[in-house]
Amino acid sequence: MSAVVSAVAGAVRRLLPDHHDQLTLVEQRGEGDRFRIEGTTITGTSASALLTGVHWYLTRVAGVSTGWPGDSLSRLPDKLPQAPYIVKEAVVQHRFALNDTDDGYSGPYRDWATWERQIDLMALHGINEVLVTVGMEEVYHRTFAEFGYTDEQLRAWIPSPGHQPWWLLQNMAAFTGPVSEQLFDHRVRLAQQIVTRLRELDLTPVMPGYFGTVPPGFPGRVIPQGGWVGFERPDWLDPRDPMFAQVAEAFYRHQAELYGETSMVKMDLLHEGGTPGDVPVAEAD
Repeated sequence: MSAVVSAVAGAVRRLLPDHHDQLTLVEQRGEGDRFRIEGTTITGTSASALLTGVHWYLTRVAGVSTGWPGDSLSRLPDKLPQAPYIVKEAVVQHRFALNDTDDGYSGPYRDWATWERQIDLMALHGINEVLVTVGMEEVYHRTFAEFGYTDEQLRAWIPSPGHQPWWLLQNMAAFTGPVSEQLFDHRVRLAQQIVTRLRELDLTPVMPGYFGTVPPGFPGRVIPQGGWVGFERPDWLDPRDPMFAQVAEAFYRHQAELYGETSMVKMDLLHEGGTPGDVPVAEAD
């Protein structure tokens, strides 16, 4: 059994504990995301395509639904039905899920079991790119420790998980802290589990990129960002400052050390009223 089929079989086992052994999964690598269904055999070009085929089979052949609010899998018959010959191909290459504030509004304290279920469902619904903000606090912590900040200063600057999305968006900082070392460690381990599972299922972890957020008192040319709904925003390091490249190098190095390389990053510059100062933003971008 290939690694792809093994990963998909694990997801199917978790989703269909009483029926998973009735489905045959076959990997057939090729260009693009495609799946084929015949009887109870599902063939796909990737883990994502295979799981999308499983979802198509469940909804269009077996007549049940799966989703985040709940499912109707209890309606499955003891013996799964045979499907006619079905072939489908993805027409959209990038199928992205989650946004910057998801981890703050919906799940700052999700455990691994909850994330595992969410990843299985995203893969089942054809998602192939997932934003991962969990664990970014340790990337910033390690980065700015290289520039003279102490552990206490950084843990006081970085908010607790429920507010970290808005810190990552450069809207706020130094709220509900200091964050404990134990919580930092927990979220690093959780993030590592998340990105490992995403890659197993051929989903790309999309990581926050570095666009210039710095702690108070950072040396170099910084542009104060003012306030945001009563909070003081972190300063923004001018991308033309030579220090910017040094910070970015440290940031991406620590991110890769902790969570592996990624081909996609997401940034939201000057979010909700940020101040560019005299920076030519188009050129900086």
